[in-house]
Amino acid sequence: MTGQEMSDILGLRMEDPAESSFSLTAKVDAINVAQNTVVNLINNAYLTELETVASNKSLTSGATTFAAASITPIRNGVAVVKINGGNYCSMMEARDVKRTQNSYLSGTDANPIAYIFDETIYVLSDAATAIDIWYLSAPTDLTVSSGAVSNSSTLNEALHEVIVDFAEAQLWRMDAQSERAAAAYQSATNQINALNARYEGEAPEGIGTKGRR
Repeated sequence: MTGQEMSDILGLRMEDPAESSFSLTAKVDAINVAQNTVVNLINNAYLTELETVASNKSLTSGATTFAAASITPIRNGVAVVKINGGNYCSMMEARDVKRTQNSYLSGTDANPIAYIFDETIYVLSDAATAIDIWYLSAPTDLTVSSGAVSNSSTLNEALHEVIVDFAEAQLWRMDAQSERAAAAYQSATNQINALNARYEGEAPEGIGTKGRR
């Protein structure tokens, strides 16, 4: 559904289609918060619309910050790092970096290693100067222009109903309607849990499938 349709449905649910109690701006703000809630709770497999590649990002002393690379990954959601024009990096946890002091485990151009700490990507290789970054970007906020919602959610349309539920819950809380807020929130979380459980039940298994779960 479009952003305007989400707002209109939300107005009907709030029994306020004329926007006398909840302005369009208030509804859009609630929808934007709801989008981020969905992103934080849903399995990454349902967020393919947010998959982004940032190419040829320069390294300084073998590292680049998220800000320097102009990326805003959600939940530090960097999935893949590749030497620009070269090999893919093996990703490791920052806590395991000490292992690279072993010469057999140190990063090289042939077998580069990358890890993330404090919103900074560190690359261990012989002479890499730039990297390509695969990551999950934040959803685009809905905006208001000339009295209407001017864009639509970048999330999959299958998640739009859940977004509206979370937005409804937020607005009911603002209106001190705790029971109605709880009902809307429960509806949204039930859908999230069902989708996550479905993916876990249908996810591929075997060699090379870990990153897809």
